[in-house]
Amino acid sequence: MHFRYARHTRNLQPLIKFYTEVIGLETLGGFEDHANYNGIFLGHKNDEWHLEFTTSKEQADQHPDEDDLLVFYVETDAEINAILKTANKNTITPVRPKNPYWQQNGHILPDPDGFNVAISLKSPALIAPDPFTKTITATGINDWNALVNHIRQLPYGRNENRQDFSLVIKEAKGTCSSKHALLKQVADLNGIKNVELILCIYKMDQNNTPKIGNELTNHAIKYIPEAHCYLKLNNHRIDITSPNAEIEKIENDILLEIPIQPEQVVDYKIDFHKEYLKKWLRENDMKITFDEIWKIREQCIANLAG
Repeated sequence: MHFRYARHTRNLQPLIKFYTEVIGLETLGGFEDHANYNGIFLGHKNDEWHLEFTTSKEQADQHPDEDDLLVFYVETDAEINAILKTANKNTITPVRPKNPYWQQNGHILPDPDGFNVAISLKSPALIAPDPFTKTITATGINDWNALVNHIRQLPYGRNENRQDFSLVIKEAKGTCSSKHALLKQVADLNGIKNVELILCIYKMDQNNTPKIGNELTNHAIKYIPEAHCYLKLNNHRIDITSPNAEIEKIENDILLEIPIQPEQVVDYKIDFHKEYLKKWLRENDMKITFDEIWKIREQCIANLAG
């Protein structure tokens, strides 16, 4: 069965902004001047439901009640925090729900039409029979949210074998590559939808990555294009590289981002990054060789792990 929720509105553009930028839905399609109606479809490509908002010359006549709720169940605390942060940036203040259940089990945000939207946690269990999942559940981690929170708390550090993502659990450490690749692999094995592993190139400098130290300043370089991995969970960028990692620190400095598969965090990521750096050196007529810039970059990464 497929499901569509449809609503006529006076606030089409503000609704699109709210449900895409705050809630994290994608634009799936739309139409113009269909029997005098314009509309938009919002949702996720992998899900069997979507929202439809329409507008026409006839004004919508809405009377939202406090108990009218559109409920979104998300799988991780990280997504809830991302939604609330984005809502705050857009001056959207959570409201206290009338129903006591939602006071304990959700966060309520008003949408531009005045209808309340509940955000609640519902984490999938890790039940796949593969050895990788069993390695994780043997440690007492039995659901997706618990795994994401556990991996976030592990310190930054390179694993002995970069191709064996289970070492993140066994060695209790990992990098942006191994941590996020592990989570993507577990999500795929357990049928958890809307989880993307993202490779980005961003302008790494002392402002957005202060732990790199003075390497760039010492060589009179403003920034180095750095490769970084994170997840998109239901279209929200989530970085669990370290307990204090915040994707907001680099979002304005992202030069490009592409979805990749877990196995690509090893050779593919390195090759992609090196080719990007070589192109960057050529296009900006940098008075430094690739070997020199890579050595500086490696020292920056060593400082992060220090």
